[in-house]
Amino acid sequence: MQRERHVAASCDILQPGRQIVQVESAGSMRPVLMFAPAAAGRRLPLVIDLHGSGSNGEEQSRLSRLSQLGATAGFIVANPSGSLALAKAPERHFWNIPGVPLANAGADVSGSPADEVHFISDLIVQLVSQGCVDPGRVYVTGMSGGGRMTSLLACELSGQIAAVAPVAGLRAGLPDPANPQAPDPASCRPAHPVPIVTFHGTGDVVNPYAGGGTPYWRYSVPSALQRWVELDRCARQSVESKISAHVTQLTYRHCAAGSEIVLYRIDASGAEGGGHSWPGAEPAAYASGANGSTGSQANRPSTEIDASALIWAFFRQHRLTGDVGH
Repeated sequence: MQRERHVAASCDILQPGRQIVQVESAGSMRPVLMFAPAAAGRRLPLVIDLHGSGSNGEEQSRLSRLSQLGATAGFIVANPSGSLALAKAPERHFWNIPGVPLANAGADVSGSPADEVHFISDLIVQLVSQGCVDPGRVYVTGMSGGGRMTSLLACELSGQIAAVAPVAGLRAGLPDPANPQAPDPASCRPAHPVPIVTFHGTGDVVNPYAGGGTPYWRYSVPSALQRWVELDRCARQSVESKISAHVTQLTYRHCAAGSEIVLYRIDASGAEGGGHSWPGAEPAAYASGANGSTGSQANRPSTEIDASALIWAFFRQHRLTGDVGH
């Protein structure tokens, strides 16, 4: 995506710590919860961390704890909230993903559906133009519905995003109307290869690893993975490594433009860490049923890996280069 950028010499809109930043998009202002480390004031990496369906930026911040990692590793974290909210619980937000019904189809939502892709692009442009963010080091992650939104951004904003990390939500476009068990190739055509690290449990009953489930899901995680292997032009055979009792790492290498794709598959029931959860999160984060979870017992986060640490370790290896992102 080509956008004119007026580059500021230093970042004046962010102070160290947590704060709300107003982002102008489509003629209106949207508040975004943000964290900046002590090094704020100069260009830093940005991690955009997206909440799941029925959650919000504050809850996602507590879930991923990426701001704690950003404080020591030196990156900015943005935790925006989706444009749609439950009418009876306005603190519960959803992302407007074109062609994808809400996870709780039929629920009464309030607010005008926004172009969320345009909004995230505007967020990036604003922080870059204000001298806060390195345009070559912008990353996106998200849980569940936020993972699906992250996948959409990989499809649409490959010129602004250096790498993505969907958690329990990897997609590669909409289900194919003629064959819902496969992605529709026309619905995801990134302009550039996108490095991806993703996490999914085989015991996930919300977004099933093997596919099926609600209309917005349908095709399996392996199907989504294979489509991204095609899009990134990777070697089709993965390298598999058993890294713990229930976790297998699948890595696709030799991808175009230095990209790579990594899946951490958790082969366990929900009670054993393979459910709909953020690996390494505090179990209490799921007690409220937020982020698409169905209860803390069914979605105990894996204690064998720390998704947030692995995400940042992956992100820091990738950046946009050349004319990409400019």
